[in-house]
Amino acid sequence: MRALLAFALACGGDKGEDADVVPSIDDTADPADTATEPLPDPDGVPLGGVCEDANHWGAFLVSRTADYAYVSGTVSNAIVPVTELTRVSTHGDCTIWKRENPFCEPACTSDQTCSLSGECLPYPEAQDLGRVWVDGLLLPVAIDPVMPGYTYFDTSLPNPPWTPGGAIRLRAEGGGFGPFVLHAVAPDLFVADSTAWTLTEGEDLQVIWTPPTATSRTEVVMEVNVDQHGITPARVRCIWPDTGSGTLPGAALESLFSLGLSGFPQGTIQRRTADRVVVGEGCIDLQATDVLRGSVTITGYTPCTNDSQCPDGQSCNEPLERCE
Repeated sequence: MRALLAFALACGGDKGEDADVVPSIDDTADPADTATEPLPDPDGVPLGGVCEDANHWGAFLVSRTADYAYVSGTVSNAIVPVTELTRVSTHGDCTIWKRENPFCEPACTSDQTCSLSGECLPYPEAQDLGRVWVDGLLLPVAIDPVMPGYTYFDTSLPNPPWTPGGAIRLRAEGGGFGPFVLHAVAPDLFVADSTAWTLTEGEDLQVIWTPPTATSRTEVVMEVNVDQHGITPARVRCIWPDTGSGTLPGAALESLFSLGLSGFPQGTIQRRTADRVVVGEGCIDLQATDVLRGSVTITGYTPCTNDSQCPDGQSCNEPLERCE
């Protein structure tokens, strides 16, 4: 579950629909005052989109996979530098992002982190937001933080946890940030024609899925990581209108592959809605997602854990998990 949260945090950085509508803490209602208010009309729910990577202090997920559904979240008082990705290039609806490997000399102490500019900074602290409520699901959710790390989670939800097209509202006591409210619209269950993706350098990949019927406010996000063990691993992230098809351009794959191939490639595709709120210099978002995990094959590349998995004439570079 935490791995899925980490992936979803990584999927921020591109604005969603209505991205200019970003409430601040002072503009939101006290959760205690809204506890008995009806949910808003889904067509009028304010959706500010996901936070930018540069100020993404935390996120809450209301998520469904093929196996289970859950609510999870964690928020800090600053961004961990290695989670801020660098934009390498953009190709239509797809962007190549690279994770940096900051270096500080002298080395930072155990309670510090190294910034991308090589400066030691206090390590961000997880925040106690008090109780968090999620309304609009098939079962109501009220969560108190769990230590260590003031983590919020509930894995007892039915699957799917919502009625597609319905409004979802997250209310938080907010701790030192003060109370805040975030919204989402429950997505239709995501059905793709195929989640077996063969990637060939320089060739477009067409991705096809069933368009939504319950709401038109969703977007589709595909992310592929082909360099699991690189010093500065890169990934491609495509954000498409939820119209039933999207194209991962061959030029994007060419750029991605040039940055390195290692380990077993991974990919996901999801339908989502998202909202965000400003907290001081940071940002917290809520994402309602229906996620499918894909099977990724790269033409001319073979991942491995031992020599027996490699083509004739090649051996397995086990640290990098690739045949050479």
